[in-house]
Amino acid sequence: MKKTLIYSITFISLLLFVFIPVTAKAADDFEGYDENTEITIKGSVSEVVLTRRGPVILIVDYKNKPLRVLTAPRWHLIRNNIEFQGGAEVEITGSKFYGKDGNFYLVARKIKFLKDDRVIELRDAFCRPMWKGMR
Repeated sequence: MKKTLIYSITFISLLLFVFIPVTAKAADDFEGYDENTEITIKGSVSEVVLTRRGPVILIVDYKNKPLRVLTAPRWHLIRNNIEFQGGAEVEITGSKFYGKDGNFYLVARKIKFLKDDRVIELRDAFCRPMWKGMR
């Protein structure tokens, strides 16, 4: 009985050891993006929030309310010479969701600067982040 319990615990531990990293990787690639909730909005960037970890967040004035737009990690934006500035008029396509804090968010897939029609693609055709692997 005791041997069976030890073997069962060992087997379950091995399964978890193999399964959890694969699941975490898949969740990381698609986390927060749902094509079924995709919208396109136009607005003005009122603030750029630089976080220690995670994506750079744009606060966009949309229909007279602040909309938090999750872009990409800071290192990815620097590497690709992407810079956001307050006052920029933008058109953003992304997946909308409500955060745990009750605020409305948009995970950006594409950002177009209306001043010069420059377009930044943050996710590929399968909605995976461009900073995940070589694209």
